[in-house]
Amino acid sequence: MLGVLFIVINYYLFFLQLSLLGDAWRELFVLGIAQWAIPVDSSTLLAVSGMNTENTDSQRLNKIIAEIQALQEVVTRFRQLRLDATEFACLKCIVTFKAVSTHSGSELRSFRNASAIAALQDEAQLTLNSYIHTRYPTQPCRFGKLLLLLPALRSVGQSTIEEVFFKKTIGNVPITRLLSDMYKSSDI
Repeated sequence: MLGVLFIVINYYLFFLQLSLLGDAWRELFVLGIAQWAIPVDSSTLLAVSGMNTENTDSQRLNKIIAEIQALQEVVTRFRQLRLDATEFACLKCIVTFKAVSTHSGSELRSFRNASAIAALQDEAQLTLNSYIHTRYPTQPCRFGKLLLLLPALRSVGQSTIEEVFFKKTIGNVPITRLLSDMYKSSDI
């Protein structure tokens, strides 16, 4: 019976972690682009992804271009603030653990420990706030500015990110499925 309990608990934890990651991957990806200074020039991204007016519907292409421009703006705003690695780490925790409070229809709501996950988000915010007040005492508004930037991480749609950054490599496989497969095949 202990083996069954172990399997059930591992599945529960796996599903919880995968659900959190599945809900936050887009924001984590955009934060990664900002942190690692990955170029996000629209013409280069379109060329590398193989999209052009001949093979992509003009309405879809215009939407993708608009979202790439939104991505450029978000990344520029993060780069202007010159975040350090600790700030990026805290922001990644905040966006990962925010999934419970913002996705009312998500499977995450069904978890009994949704309040524990929300508490982790609170702890990440408190940690970031404390760190900023210690590290950047002459920038009292820095914490607020960072939190206000978080909704902009969702200005680029999942389908655009998948199509522009991943389709040429992985085809039409949704990132959430790729994450699930990666997670199942390794000890992440």
